[in-house]
Amino acid sequence: MDLNLFLLLSALLGLALGSFASCAGHRLARGGSLTSPARSFCPACGHTLTWRENIPLAGYLLQGGRCRFCAERIPLRYPLTELASTAFCLAAAALFGPTWHWFVAVGFATLLLILSLIDLETFLLPDALTLPGAAAAFLASALLPPLHTLGIGWRAAIFGALLGGGGLWLLAWAYRRIRGVDGLGLGDAKLMLLAGALLGPAAVPLTLFAGALLALPAGLAAARRSPRDGGGDGLRTALPFGPFLCAGALGYLLAGPQFLRWWLG
Repeated sequence: MDLNLFLLLSALLGLALGSFASCAGHRLARGGSLTSPARSFCPACGHTLTWRENIPLAGYLLQGGRCRFCAERIPLRYPLTELASTAFCLAAAALFGPTWHWFVAVGFATLLLILSLIDLETFLLPDALTLPGAAAAFLASALLPPLHTLGIGWRAAIFGALLGGGGLWLLAWAYRRIRGVDGLGLGDAKLMLLAGALLGPAAVPLTLFAGALLALPAGLAAARRSPRDGGGDGLRTALPFGPFLCAGALGYLLAGPQFLRWWLG
């Protein structure tokens, strides 16, 4: 396939998958179903969207960022998710080309986007997504031939899953043992189980480091907000860690070896 055509198709697919991830994250965070109702609707007034209003990104821009029916502002998470999905699909297309590796990368990116949106709203990472995702990650690692960061083999997948899931579980257990409160959720450990099974043991410390680095400014900003502004409890303010771990894992998927080579000189 011509590379330019493949990039164009990847961008269009990224927009569609970003729209799907936004809808899935919103519905699943509220305990809803992906299939009922069958068509998308305005979360403010329940107005069923027409096909024009439902065009990824273009629908948002054509409506001026507001629902045409009730004039309520459409949350920015919808266009931002679509843009993030498109950017990842394009980067993966340039990296892997029209291969099964690209297909796997895009599939897991969509899953991690959905998990991030759910975690941002509920502070939960549902087992119904993380555990089947970890099983699928192991199968992908075992079946794909090696290419860049994917196709690591079943041995590396097991080691990565144990290091990611087990390591974060031990960290959460130790924090609770020492401080008497939860510092990390078990959902984060299951998310790292997935990331480790897909990307291998080398990805685990870099994903954790990148996640912590990305979470730091967000945590400081949340801690400084007053309760009147919807803020929290100073340095004890709760912050969902899952979205930052997802960003770290996807960053490693695209550029982990290059970063390691740079870091190690």
